[in-house]
Amino acid sequence: MNDTPSRSRLVVGAASLIVGPLLMSIGDLCHPPESMDASAQVAIVIVAASRWYGAHLLLLAGMLLLVPGILTLTALASEQSPTAGHVARLLILTSVGPFSAVFMFEMVLGRFLSEGAAIPSAVALLETFQSGEIFFVLVPGLLAFFVGTAFLVVPLASRAGPFRWPAVAFGVGAALILTEIVSANVLLSQVGNVVIFLASSAFAWLLLRGRQPRAK
Repeated sequence: MNDTPSRSRLVVGAASLIVGPLLMSIGDLCHPPESMDASAQVAIVIVAASRWYGAHLLLLAGMLLLVPGILTLTALASEQSPTAGHVARLLILTSVGPFSAVFMFEMVLGRFLSEGAAIPSAVALLETFQSGEIFFVLVPGLLAFFVGTAFLVVPLASRAGPFRWPAVAFGVGAALILTEIVSANVLLSQVGNVVIFLASSAFAWLLLRGRQPRAK
């Protein structure tokens, strides 16, 4: 079965690879600082509630709009390694749900505070979200994106040709975002999202020009 996308799907996928990461980059560049401490985080959000809400709205929209682009990239990876491409598709698409849940909660937190909620109530809400009963249910799904990205990147980066550097850059961007999740240093994800935007835009440009990765 040929996994190469048709021209119409290719155009949609290329547009997705530009628009989705662009929105995510803008959202993250607007993102206020983060803290692992719930009280400190609420104190940050309460002075920039609308900005917090808007940043996560853009992140959510960008993530959802990136789905056709992910299908296009995993189809490309499947040409080099069918197994890796299919695993990448499964894992990355699986991660869309958990990431969307996180972005939605952050939007709720921003609106909760902008509507005049008491700070102790907001802290309690955030601590509940960060509790093991909630957050660790999301962790496997969140990690699926980064494991899936590795399966996507390796087949494309291991072959010489025009797709090598965008694949490497995409992987570096994802690694920076993962580091930000662990460290709460927003600068890392801001850089990571911009790097992914540049990489995915390069993928889109190459695909629209009809370039193909070197055969196995």
